[in-house]
Amino acid sequence: MKDTHSPYPRLGVSVAGHFHMNDSYVTKRPQGMSDWLITFTLGGEGYFLINKEEKRCSAGDIVLLRAGTPHQYGTCQGKEWNFLWAHFTQDLFEINYLPDGALLTHTVENDFVRKRTQQAFEKLIQDYREKNRYWNELCQNSLSEILLLYAQRQHQSLDPRMEEVLHLLSKNMKDSIRIDDVAKSVGLSSSRLSHLFKENMGQSILETLNQMRLNQAILLLEHTDRTATEVAIDVGFQNYNHFANQFRRRYGMPPREYRRKTLGPDPQ
Repeated sequence: MKDTHSPYPRLGVSVAGHFHMNDSYVTKRPQGMSDWLITFTLGGEGYFLINKEEKRCSAGDIVLLRAGTPHQYGTCQGKEWNFLWAHFTQDLFEINYLPDGALLTHTVENDFVRKRTQQAFEKLIQDYREKNRYWNELCQNSLSEILLLYAQRQHQSLDPRMEEVLHLLSKNMKDSIRIDDVAKSVGLSSSRLSHLFKENMGQSILETLNQMRLNQAILLLEHTDRTATEVAIDVGFQNYNHFANQFRRRYGMPPREYRRKTLGPDPQ
């Protein structure tokens, strides 16, 4: 592939794609672009050259290139670069969560967030290619999700392993969860996991799990006709008395009384 000076996309239009390129791939824009570029590397290795400073990206790396920044990027010598990308302009939607800086990179260490980022990119690319009704709005939604996931990574200092634990608790909230199994899934001992989790979250794994279950219980009590006993089972409490005690401790009344005040007596 020849060394080319590539034009940038038109204003107001999201452009997205998936490239898997060998080391002949290079793009140079000495005048920069009028829009932003975001990339997410799936495999291999690429580089960005800004003001003669090179930054490399590999699997799991998100790169944000600010509009108006002169740049060059491409595949590292002797490598391939498999990456998802999108151009977007600030007039598409309010993006006040974009960071400062000409070029910003971040490695997504959490497997769940990597998968979610990739899925959002794939939806964006699909909608851009198909251009069905409301395609632009759907592209904006996917871009917003990607950028918010990026911003979330920038503004939290949570250990990636603890973030994975939160995902596991949320996904398996209804099940009986063993600390040993959770610890094994993130490569830690049970005691080390318990210590790190409380250090990061300010409460224990069990307290966090119960909080998730109680949050869901409130929704079910307020918006369904499920009985308090059924709700307890639905959210993962196998013992109703334990559920009622936890509920009273948090909300100041038993679940049945709370339900009567919101929807009336439990159905018989």
